[in-house]
Amino acid sequence: MHHTLSTLSRLLLCLVLLCGLAVPAQAQAMPESEPALLTRFLPGKTMAEANEAVKRAISHYKYGFVRQQPIDNRLVPAGWEAKSVLIVYFCNFEKMSRALAIDVRAAQFLPCRITLLETDQGVDLVVVNPAWVSESMGNPLLHLDCLQLKADYLGILEEAAR
Repeated sequence: MHHTLSTLSRLLLCLVLLCGLAVPAQAQAMPESEPALLTRFLPGKTMAEANEAVKRAISHYKYGFVRQQPIDNRLVPAGWEAKSVLIVYFCNFEKMSRALAIDVRAAQFLPCRITLLETDQGVDLVVVNPAWVSESMGNPLLHLDCLQLKADYLGILEEAAR
């Protein structure tokens, strides 16, 4: 029995070492990490024009508008909010429900939101990339959903820029 246990222990140790040696080779073959932010610049647009364009694009991609708020909403007295930074919240409740059923940590980036930043030259649209967030979660099923959400975001940003 002792001999069998020792042989089994050696086999297990060899398996662990082989797996450990294989990881660096796989890591080198993996694609580059996802970018943290997805952005699009709308030159010459005002905040109002960009906001309407974003809402139209959201609807086209079968997401519903939830709400919008200045970045400093409820942090300063009403009427004093920043006019140059707006957050637009939107959601596809079927997709959100699926993602949350896979992994409740999806609540970190749901509901969806786009931040609009107005400058003298136009409006920047900024989104946190859900595929970047999900990379560190170690849940391949959630990551697949996040890659699709990323594709939707990119489509929405592109359409809003037209």
